[in-house]
Amino acid sequence: MRITAKDIAREAGVSETTVSLVLNGRPARISEKTRKRVLEIAAKYRFASNQIAVSLATRKTYTLGIILPNLTNPLFPRLAAGVEKHAQKNDYALFLCNCEESASLFLHYLEVLQRRCTDGLIVLLPSEVDERPDQFYQKVHEALSASQVPVVLVERRMKDHPCDFVCIDNRRGGELATEYLLSMGHTRIGHITGTPFFAERTRGYKDALESCGISVEPRWMAEGDFSIESGYRGARRLLAERVTAIFAGNDEMALGVSKAATEAGLRIPEDLSLVGFDDNPIAKVMPVPLTTILQPGETMGEKACEVLLDRLSNPDEEREPQDFLFDPVLITRRSVCPPAGKNC
Repeated sequence: MRITAKDIAREAGVSETTVSLVLNGRPARISEKTRKRVLEIAAKYRFASNQIAVSLATRKTYTLGIILPNLTNPLFPRLAAGVEKHAQKNDYALFLCNCEESASLFLHYLEVLQRRCTDGLIVLLPSEVDERPDQFYQKVHEALSASQVPVVLVERRMKDHPCDFVCIDNRRGGELATEYLLSMGHTRIGHITGTPFFAERTRGYKDALESCGISVEPRWMAEGDFSIESGYRGARRLLAERVTAIFAGNDEMALGVSKAATEAGLRIPEDLSLVGFDDNPIAKVMPVPLTTILQPGETMGEKACEVLLDRLSNPDEEREPQDFLFDPVLITRRSVCPPAGKNC
């Protein structure tokens, strides 16, 4: 039922004129007790005719902010959708900002969202913070530390910034992808890394090889940046090393690997097995559907929002920041089989 000024006046035991004067902040001979009572009732019903009045009473705007690194990676819109879904369930609105992997633009949006008095922030850091730490890392760390509202980091961590963190278990994901290739009989497994934020995926790759007694060969690793182009470049170098399988740090780089393999006259999976990471829509529509590690973007977004709202509901509770890690899941499709010479 829609609450009106008349309803507030009735519950407060005052006139509608008094309600109007209080909610619009106009000077009048109204006692502090009456003014506070009117504001409390307006806040209780979230009376929408004057959101400023409700905010004054509750010190809340019922808005959240989220800063995304970019909108081209399909994972990030899925994360934002999860945040928005949980926010709406709890009567919060969401401001979304895209910093296009720029640390400068990120700092700008961080300031804008705080000026708008958002109650809390969900942050995915831009890659520039990790790629140019000498220029940006400390600035971003200081800006987040100075935040007057709770912050939840998602997917990309600042190691020396204490706050709640929501992410997939990247190390286990890299391990799971590599273990699957090992189980299919591959021992010459190449890997294309992602940006430094995701070094744990590479750690998982190395752990899986070492647990099987296979030495980690630097020549079987190529540096990538999560772009299709870097996957293509990395694959060309790894194919020259005669690897029989490649674990790409994400699905976009796996698409680049597929392109390089086709140009080299190689068939996937008969001549080269391939595993990606994320399970983005691209994985299902590649020439050979891609085996990959599922990253549940929407669910992670919902969890990040849940953690943030819990902080907002208990502002005085002193609690250490927590990590919330999601278990990776291997999605098997047709891009992997035993090495050539063994039955596919």
